[in-house]
Amino acid sequence: MKEIFILRHAKSSWSNLNLSDFDRPLAKRGINDAKKLSFFIENNSFKVDQVICSKAKRAKETFDFVASGFKFSIEKAIYLDDLYFGGIKDVFNKIKDLDDSLESVLVVGHNPTLHLMVENLTDTYIKKFSTCNLAVLSYKDSWNNLTSGKCKLKSLYKPKEIKI
Repeated sequence: MKEIFILRHAKSSWSNLNLSDFDRPLAKRGINDAKKLSFFIENNSFKVDQVICSKAKRAKETFDFVASGFKFSIEKAIYLDDLYFGGIKDVFNKIKDLDDSLESVLVVGHNPTLHLMVENLTDTYIKKFSTCNLAVLSYKDSWNNLTSGKCKLKSLYKPKEIKI
């Protein structure tokens, strides 16, 4: 059974209006949420074999915090512009290109793409996919056969609902 972890970046800061959207860092709340989620991930022994992360600063910073929870080396992650500039098809293709020896992947990126991706893969309506939400999907086939509706939504974790 393969697993797909889909993580929307944590809350970003709008305090510096001179920064481009791509360069916005995490806000204090985002940092706290990412740390809380990392602790939760570690306590639940979640593991990933590969990480695909947006190159946007807020996504990279979110992953920097949760990497330790997954026990994944930051240097081994794949950072892509497609997760910032691209759409759902681009993310699908990145996952479909994974080596089948890998059993799990974490995708860190942005809405609306990730929200639509979770709904598309699971045929499940999700009212809101907020910042720092983590969806855990299970999948029973080869990565290159990934298509709409083929995954099961196992869990949706939200930092404000996590009790530590």
